[in-house]
Amino acid sequence: MVAAASIIFGAGASTYAVFGTIAYGASLNYFLITTAIGLALYALTPKPELPSSPGSRGYQVTQFGPAQDRQIIYGRSRVGGVRVFDEVTGDSNKYLHRILVFTGHEVESFDEIYIDNEVVTLDVDGNVTSPARFDGFVRINENLGTDTQAADADLVAESTQWTSAHRLRGCAYLYIRLEYDQDVFPNGVPEITAVIKGKKVYDPRTETTVWSDNPALCIRDYLTSSYGLNESSDRIDDASIITAANVCDEDNTLDATTRYTFNGAFTTGSTPYDLLGQFIGTMGGLLWYSQGNWRMRPAYWIPADLSFDEGDLIAPISVSTRITRRDNYNTVRGTFRGEESNWQATDFPPVSNAAFVTVDNGEERSLDLNLAFTDNSIEARRLSLITLERNRQQLTVQGRFSFKGFQAGIGDNIKLNLERFGWVDKEFEVIQWTFGFDDAFSPFVDMTLREISQSVFDEVSDGLVYEKDNTTLYDPFDVPEIGISPSVTTTTATERVLIVLEINTTSARASEIYLVEVQYKPNADTEYKSVGTGELGIYRVVDIEDGIYDIRARAINVLGVRGEWSTVPDYYVDPAVVTVSDVTNFSYNLNGGFITLNWDAVTDPGLSYYRIRHALEETSAVWANATTAVDKVSRPATSITLPARPGTYFIRAFSKTGLQSENTTSIVVPETYLDDFTTTLTQTDSTTFTGTKTGTVVDTGELELSSFATAPSDGEYEFSTYIDTGSTRRVRSRIDLEVRRKDDSGGLFDDLSGLFDSLPGLFDDLTGFNQVSDTNVIAYIAVTDDDPAGTPTWSSWNAFQSGEYFGRAFKFKIKLVSTSDNVTPAIDTLTARVQHN
Repeated sequence: MVAAASIIFGAGASTYAVFGTIAYGASLNYFLITTAIGLALYALTPKPELPSSPGSRGYQVTQFGPAQDRQIIYGRSRVGGVRVFDEVTGDSNKYLHRILVFTGHEVESFDEIYIDNEVVTLDVDGNVTSPARFDGFVRINENLGTDTQAADADLVAESTQWTSAHRLRGCAYLYIRLEYDQDVFPNGVPEITAVIKGKKVYDPRTETTVWSDNPALCIRDYLTSSYGLNESSDRIDDASIITAANVCDEDNTLDATTRYTFNGAFTTGSTPYDLLGQFIGTMGGLLWYSQGNWRMRPAYWIPADLSFDEGDLIAPISVSTRITRRDNYNTVRGTFRGEESNWQATDFPPVSNAAFVTVDNGEERSLDLNLAFTDNSIEARRLSLITLERNRQQLTVQGRFSFKGFQAGIGDNIKLNLERFGWVDKEFEVIQWTFGFDDAFSPFVDMTLREISQSVFDEVSDGLVYEKDNTTLYDPFDVPEIGISPSVTTTTATERVLIVLEINTTSARASEIYLVEVQYKPNADTEYKSVGTGELGIYRVVDIEDGIYDIRARAINVLGVRGEWSTVPDYYVDPAVVTVSDVTNFSYNLNGGFITLNWDAVTDPGLSYYRIRHALEETSAVWANATTAVDKVSRPATSITLPARPGTYFIRAFSKTGLQSENTTSIVVPETYLDDFTTTLTQTDSTTFTGTKTGTVVDTGELELSSFATAPSDGEYEFSTYIDTGSTRRVRSRIDLEVRRKDDSGGLFDDLSGLFDSLPGLFDDLTGFNQVSDTNVIAYIAVTDDDPAGTPTWSSWNAFQSGEYFGRAFKFKIKLVSTSDNVTPAIDTLTARVQHN
């Protein structure tokens, strides 16, 4: 139960793939169910030429015939026209009147006019003034092809056949009058061509129709034009058009040129089947029709935001590590046509990769990439480099995924985590997507994934220069020096913070560098370890140990010549300290016997969790002299609800390395804000603490652990008596206590545990430990419905902070806990409360 997608055109090799539409129920007409990026997107075949199309480059010279196809120009191009009218007038047929129609649409301008191969200059009346030999013998009138243009007045005045009704609306043409002179025109009527800024196109970004050589806008115009697909604008996804147009207009390239342009001509005799693959080739991207809309995407990097793992697979997967030898190549050659090549189809400097050739056993394998609508070698090589590097991303995965696969779409980048393959967030592109049902009518999504990486879309200037006269070539043995800037940062993986050594490689002569090789070693070692070989930029050593290291890098030019090593010796990798910010906007809401604590999220990437502590004091309370209300509130939570207690609530953020924010944030809940009860019964055991002690003692009026020299340590204290309410009823109960952190270590630096850099708080407070939370007191309650003076049956002990209980009598105990040597909680106030109405 699957259905196939509509049409997809991909680029990179100026090829295309077409898939027919199959309706999947009346309500799902045009719904994209199955789709694939075929050979087009990846340019996998060695020579994926389009079928021959004489009109795919427009008219190069003057055409004549009874029914010639109209010519369409997008961007800017030099073209010939169609001769639609000739007439001679004057004595002895002195004047030849000729009309050459260049386009079947309005154009922006005639930028240059050529007689034979010479550019001519016109005065305000259209008379040719240069070259001088044409002065007085040639007149040319420009007509831009507007829908309201009138017939050429000069021709109407001088012709016996051309009238004011001959307006040629919607056709851009030149009216040319030649005065016969054998010396001026020794070879007869000259060839006349023109460089024309072509059609005006609609731009959804500005909602205006103006001239542009932006590929996304030109392709959109073709889709909606009568000579193209004649689609309604309602069936164009202008959101994708706008995104694509913005990418094409970017000029943050290595050469500071526009990333992608569309410049060329074709005739209406060329079919969309022939043309769309070449069109999308101008931006190396993808064009497809799905869910009732045309969409497009140029060649650029989109970070993956969707991840899949073993839990999302519902069947075994198939992995192909290499494509076939027939489909593999290591060099891209091809042609372009533009002003740079004097408007002739010309080879651009080939793009190759020495490492790829080496892997292919030293055999050069070429792809021919003919870019009919790219007018400069810079863009041609940019597209070729993407095509070449994309082809070397050859790992392909086929798998059946759960319903989660519906979140992915054709052309999306996803991350794949498969432990058995060692893949952690490995990036793939969805190149085929199929939806169906299994025998149990459970939905599934079959996807074919091709590995992809951001580096495919990065530019690498390998130093090749378009060869022309007076070219100065680089000295092959002059390899630029590499600049090295190391730094230390951190990253996180599976809740663990890793130290990262970042090595930034730079050069003042980046265009002459093909590859850069980066190595490092511990200072005491003799052998260097490779960090990587690739383009200039940042190289990373993840999970490096602290210590002293030597770092070096060198450049490799396009001829494979290696330069001298640049070295940074004795670089100290200091353990990175991952800190988190203080919590802000800490607030609360009371609701009966509960309190909801709220705060703003800490956005630091190293955040792991929050800890909340409580102290009975409403003034002068400190973090260390509090008890833990919630040990860990995991990110990304920003609120929690607890039993309500009066006093001070503290909150603090903790990093993945266990380091805490510098300061606590606190709020005070006064006793008067809590619910009132008509009856409050209390049992106070401080300061004599005559109850049952297990591992606890009383020292100068404070209850503490009897043994706390070695951590961890704990002990219990059960209250000396119970609280009897006289009958079974619902009550609210809590234990109020005031506690301090008692430290018998002496408070000296030598007594501090752990690393100096990991100690919490400020330097002035290191031995006071007001910022630590290494002590805690846990309260317990037991309940009975019986008369406690008889032989009651008590419930088991339940840990609590505050809460509602049903019973007659209640008894209490506490547990004292310490996690540091020579430290104990010391309690000087201890009262149990039972309240009811």
